[in-house]
Formats: sequence, structure tokens, C-alpha cells
Amino acid sequence: MTVRFEQINVFSTHPLKGNPLAVVHCNAHDYSDATMQAFARWTQLSETVFISPPSDLRADYHVRIFTPTEELPFAGHPTLGACHSWLNGRRQPVTYQQSAIGIVEIRQINDQLFFEAPPIIEQRPFTNEELQRCLAATGLRSEEITATSLLCNGPVWHCIVIDSVERLLELDIDYSAIRDLKIGMCSIKEHSQGLVVRAFIGGDAVEDPVTGSLQAVLAQWLIGAGKLPPQYSAQQGACVGAEGGVEIRQFDGRIFVGGRSNTIIKGEVTLL
Repeated sequence: MTVRFEQINVFSTHPLKGNPLAVVHCNAHDYSDATMQAFARWTQLSETVFISPPSDLRADYHVRIFTPTEELPFAGHPTLGACHSWLNGRRQPVTYQQSAIGIVEIRQINDQLFFEAPPIIEQRPFTNEELQRCLAATGLRSEEITATSLLCNGPVWHCIVIDSVERLLELDIDYSAIRDLKIGMCSIKEHSQGLVVRAFIGGDAVEDPVTGSLQAVLAQWLIGAGKLPPQYSAQQGACVGAEGGVEIRQFDGRIFVGGRSNTIIKGEVTLL
């Protein structure tokens, strides 16, 4: 079966320095779960999405999100990249995406797309064991850390705020220490003028270039704590050769996470 296939660059104005996403357009039952998982493994991108017609009449389309090893209920850059691909150059102020976590609202403002941050479904302090693993993995001293919290909006993030952007950017991570944790680290710029972020995926032993789900929980946490204003810009990916740019906006009292996307590859894919 031959269907439409694209690769999208998400969260960057530079075509090769954002977070890449593979997109397959199909019908809901064209491919088995095993085939979708196998294709995601074959692409070797952090995520591959399959777009199909929605089963919920409130939605414009349905999306399933796969990493090379598992299906995710939600992820940020696949949400924006899937919407960019589905719109295919059309202007539509509001789009509704059906996914495993429900309906996600996506707003189009000029040349950027913004998804509504999903609710935080779990928030708690680190256990002492989790804190010690993070300290061992990062080489940080406890006095360099200004706040920590476990935050979950589908993915589970162990979030750490440190007091220096320069220190954040020089960290070298020991993935054997964090093992399967996802660590989201950030530092607030001077005068609360934005955020610098790094994301470490312990299970894959990689640093993610730009991470929408992490940016979403950080915004909800830090804006709610009064540490950041309701509108700011965040940078991510410099340490892995990316130039990720994320915009945080508040509409109708709700936090949205956005950025620019562009299509890098357009064509067809044949999955037998």
C-alpha cells in the first residue's frame, strides 16, 4: 500500500536544526500496530506519527505517535508536526487533534502553531533516591539547584531548575546513573526573560533537541509558581547542534506551546 509520507522540521526556523518528525497519512486500519511500530523503528527518528480520519466528530484528524520502541499517548513536537502536515499549507485558526490523551486544541497564529498544554496529571517532589540519581548523573551540587518536581502530562519528567544558564550548557550527563528517567533541566534567564532547556532521555541515552511535552510542563509549573511571565520564549538544543525555539503564550487563561514547522521531505511510502 502506497500512501503520502513527509518529514517535518519542528520548533525551528532553520530547516535542519529543529526536531525531525516522520508523518504517514493513512486510514485507521491500513496498518497493524506491529507494522506502525516497525516503521517507526526503521525511520530511527525520535517519533513517527500516523494520521488518519478521526473517530471523534469533534476532531479534524486522529494521530498515533510512535518512538522506535513504543507508542506514546502524547508528545509535543509530533502534535505540531502532524498538524502542520495535515493542514498542508491551509490557513485554519483552530484545529482539533484526536490522540490517546483526548482532543488537543491547536491554534494557528501567523506562521506558527500552538498546542494547548495538556493538564499535569501527576506532580510530586523527588524522592531522595531520584534526587541522588540526578545529582550523580549531572555532577551538580545540591546548592546549584533552585527547584525540582516530578511532572507528568503523559510522559513523566523529572524537572530540575538550576541557577546558571552557563552551568546548564556545560553539563555532561552520565546516562548510566539516570537509567530510565527522563530529566528536564532548565535555567531562567536574567530578569525572567525566558528559559533555556535541556532534555535527557535516560532509556535511550540521548539528549532531545526540542521537547514540546517538557516545555509544556515547565511552563505550567514555573508560570504557576510566579517564576516566569505568562508569555516568554525558550531555547533548546544548542548542545546537540539544534536551534530550537519555543514560544509560550496564554490564551483564555490556558497555556499554549508553539513554534514554527516546515516540510523538508514530501513523497510516498510503501508499506507491505
